[in-house]
Amino acid sequence: MLFQRIAALLVAATVLLLAGQAQAIPAFARRYETSCQTCHIAFPKLTPFGEAFRRNAYRFPGGGDTTAEKEEPLALGNDAMKDRWPAAVWPGQFARQLPLSLLIDGKATFGPEPEGHGHGAAMAGMAMSDGHNEHATALGTLGGHVGLRAGGTFGDIGGYFASVDVGGHEPIAVERSFAVLTPAGPTALHVRVGRFEPELHGVSIHRGIFNHQLRLTTNTVQLNTFSPEMSATGLELSGVVAGRAAWAVGAVENAPASTSARKDFYGRVEGKLGGMRLDGLDATAGGAAWSERSLSLGFSAWSGRSGLLDNTGMPIHDDDFLRIGVDLHAIFDDLLLDVVGVRQSHNQPTAATGKKMNIDMAFAELTWMVNAVFVPTLRFEGSSLDYGDGKPDQRYLTSLQGTWVLRPNLLLRIDAGVGADPGERADLRAVSAGFSAAF
Repeated sequence: MLFQRIAALLVAATVLLLAGQAQAIPAFARRYETSCQTCHIAFPKLTPFGEAFRRNAYRFPGGGDTTAEKEEPLALGNDAMKDRWPAAVWPGQFARQLPLSLLIDGKATFGPEPEGHGHGAAMAGMAMSDGHNEHATALGTLGGHVGLRAGGTFGDIGGYFASVDVGGHEPIAVERSFAVLTPAGPTALHVRVGRFEPELHGVSIHRGIFNHQLRLTTNTVQLNTFSPEMSATGLELSGVVAGRAAWAVGAVENAPASTSARKDFYGRVEGKLGGMRLDGLDATAGGAAWSERSLSLGFSAWSGRSGLLDNTGMPIHDDDFLRIGVDLHAIFDDLLLDVVGVRQSHNQPTAATGKKMNIDMAFAELTWMVNAVFVPTLRFEGSSLDYGDGKPDQRYLTSLQGTWVLRPNLLLRIDAGVGADPGERADLRAVSAGFSAAF
């Protein structure tokens, strides 16, 4: 029995090291001997510096690792080997301690629909969940999951991130796993390959203060089960230009797989005015880590093709779709605002040939930093599915959450949601209380 347990731990560690968009993890805090609040408002939501750290492939901006990194890496060879390359392998390095972190979530939910319904799932009468294992009780549902995270750098040539969840969408799942190379410096060009969350709207479940999915990135349309969350498999190129603009383009596998060989393609451009530069350079010490005055605007597009299946699993036809999005992100001292609007147009998302549909989605989230400990957040999510008959299906969910940062690595969350589905009056969807801990 002891041998089996040790073997299981070794397998898990191996998967992590060989194996999504990254959230900063305690392994980074150990590496720099700093608090989680260096990069986070309340994990995994990032401060402007945390965002710059992410865009530097998990390194301190401006070459700051040479002075900030407290855990000296283990050198794999010496500098003399560089002069002998390629007769000798170029020297590298890795962390002296295994860069693993453990995340634990627990949640109790009271109410009939914790996440409301998606436009695809609702057709089958299925409720969207928060992606965690849930167990029904007389009062509601109890849920939770354990996550293993690994993250670090390959010296000055790139970084990596891996995420394995136990008790999430599946009993055990490699949720995200990618490497990112930086051949033109830390921010000018990132080459990301593997399984990752596409850089699309500037908001993400992996960098959000709410501990559940976004309708914006999980809504599906009829038989087409495409959604950009949680992750996609492919290649993405991205970079920062002059510290104030950023771009990303990617090619990923269809979800679900198409009968053709065509891949999905997407792109995003964004710009930021005021506040810390996207690359973190020329930053000056100010007040609170989250506080600045800035405005960011983004535009994104996704051209996709998904294969549709009937209820027996047999292919019907492909559905081509186009997703266009605009987003705004503003910080004004202690107020943080995110707004996203999306239109997704489908050619034939049903079994009927040539049946076109459009879905419009809106997302808005306002966070107030009352202080470093208490963070209330108000979120609105709405969608409208147009069947072409002048009677669109409209759904919305408004959620209010209070987050308490009990310790840098321990959060308490209490939230409530009110929403409506087509033809229904608004009512209480759920009230929940939960915690998140990271080690």
